[in-house]
Amino acid sequence: MATHAEHVTQAPPAARDGRPFPTDYRTWKILAWGGLVFLAAVFGLWGLLARNMPPFPPSATPDEVKAHFQEFRLPLLIALSVCVTMTALYMSWSVAVARVMESIEGPGGLLSKLEMMGGTITCAPVMVTLAIWLTAAHEVNYLTPEVMHMLYWMGWLLFDLAYFVTSLQIAAVCIVFMRDKREKKLVPDAVSWWGWVTFASFFAVSAIPFVTTGPLAFNGVISFWIAFFTWFFWIPSLSFFIIKAIDRLKAEDAAAGHVTG
Repeated sequence: MATHAEHVTQAPPAARDGRPFPTDYRTWKILAWGGLVFLAAVFGLWGLLARNMPPFPPSATPDEVKAHFQEFRLPLLIALSVCVTMTALYMSWSVAVARVMESIEGPGGLLSKLEMMGGTITCAPVMVTLAIWLTAAHEVNYLTPEVMHMLYWMGWLLFDLAYFVTSLQIAAVCIVFMRDKREKKLVPDAVSWWGWVTFASFFAVSAIPFVTTGPLAFNGVISFWIAFFTWFFWIPSLSFFIIKAIDRLKAEDAAAGHVTG
């Protein structure tokens, strides 16, 4: 009869008095919720309130770009200023994901570190991009149409072409969770396979500096509606199982006598 080797939870490191360090599961779970809060803010504020679904066309003239920012100046100021701050939640979410990955890869695993660094560094171009557009909206009445056009394009080029940092984060997540040897994996393979779809779709945005219309433009079917929304669906699906995984890991630790706090 074939037998299944159960996953063995590693004991946490011991403190100076010989007792294991406590694991703060509550804080861990709060960090895991950060991805969903971040996504809701981006979708509701940047996407809907700031009129970025779909984005203002890349083929727009400098005068049209300035007129757009003047017309929607207030909603842009509100949406972008909040989203600059909320982007930090993607970093905190990435920390929680990395901690769950360590339960499979082991403490200090390279892929867990790559995921956490990828999520943290992803925040940088997003924050800078939002700040560029926020500056454009704030100063729209003092800037020439040509400068407004430059700032609008500068934001999109940074926002999209920094994608490979996030791609490495996604790849690290998918590899580790697909290596999970549990009978019931912490994250199902379907979520990891969707991560690989997201990884592949991101390559399309490399074309945005060269086109202003069509499916590969930054508002196009492939570069925006497919590449962007594969990521939008991947984050909540992964977050759901990460949050559940924390409870499962707490139960595993409790069964092994490792829960001390």
